[in-house]
Amino acid sequence: MTLPLLVNEDLTQPFTYWDQDICKGLSYSNELYTYLNSYTLTERLKAYEIANEKAEQGLKVCITVSEYHYTVWLSLRSLSHAHAERSSTTLK
Repeated sequence: MTLPLLVNEDLTQPFTYWDQDICKGLSYSNELYTYLNSYTLTERLKAYEIANEKAEQGLKVCITVSEYHYTVWLSLRSLSHAHAERSSTTLK
């Protein structure tokens, strides 16, 4: 399991993309992430808990921190890889 990254939100580049709807994305360190959820500063432990659950599932996770909230992001690459693994398993 790879631990979630913890990054200052100011060091990231937000973007939007289309995946059957308009989605929020984030670019950081040559990786693209999709938005999962935001948490208030008082919900910090909930953000870490969700991020660790996703990391235990084999996903690459990033938590961004601002002065107002914590946001959990999932790597688009690891989501695609996990989806491909599930598809190949169900085809067997």
